[in-house]
Amino acid sequence: MTKVAVVQANSYDPQVVEQAMTELLAHLGGMSKYIQPGERVLVKPNMLEGVDKGLSVTTHP
Repeated sequence: MTKVAVVQANSYDPQVVEQAMTELLAHLGGMSKYIQPGERVLVKPNMLEGVDKGLSVTTHP
């Protein structure tokens, strides 16, 4: 079974994003469920913002 979790962060402030990522990973069983001590990983959040209807939305660079 596939699990999906979504958490909203109201800004790109690093502390806000870190808190949102911590909450998101908690919904999926925590970071330690997927990553062992000593492993290096990159987590790329898909960060979007709301825009007027008809405008394109791309991930934040």
